Amino acid sequence: MKKAILSILCFTCVTLASNAAGVGYINYDTVSTNYSLAKKYTNDLNNKVNAIRNYTNQKDKEVGNAKTAAQKAAIKKTALAEIEKKQKDYLATRKKYEADLNKKIGAAAETVRVQKKLDVILNKDNVVAGGVDVTAAVMQILK
Repeated sequence: MKKAILSILCFTCVTLASNAAGVGYINYDTVSTNYSLAKKYTNDLNNKVNAIRNYTNQKDKEVGNAKTAAQKAAIKKTALAEIEKKQKDYLATRKKYEADLNKKIGAAAETVRVQKKLDVILNKDNVVAGGVDVTAAVMQILK
């Protein structure tokens, strides 16, 4: 009886191992750095940061040039409200862009997974050993 159970277990393990397609991985940093849409989104976000920085510098100068404490307080109050608005816009835009990129990269990775008959595709940072690098294949789909 033990031999029969052991034989069945060995057969099952061999069968499962032979059906396993494997694990793929992508270097997400490479994809997000070289993907043209990611570059566009990064540039747009950098422009928003620079606009906030420039606005803040401008308002700092206005506060420095204000003649009275009341004028300084009014400028600061208006500026803080505007900066908060700009920061919220930046964060909302960043969140939208990240979701869009994750969706597009995920769809491309899924296409590669199916094409290469892989079980799963992970981020390179989550792989300790083994796996197949499919970064180039994902990038090809994203172009």
